[in-house]
Amino acid sequence: MSKEDYTFIRSKTLADLPHLPAHLVIEWLQGQHQCIGEAVAKACYQQLARQ
Repeated sequence: MSKEDYTFIRSKTLADLPHLPAHLVIEWLQGQHQCIGEAVAKACYQQLARQ
């Protein structure tokens, strides 16, 4: 992941992550703690449930 992509994702809120390209979020999550991944998964689920 490029430094620009990493900085871009770090500047976003949890609510923004479901709207970003999945491959970037997945790559970013590989370096994050498990609880961050769980929070992102929950946010994605909630976004899908609202649709």
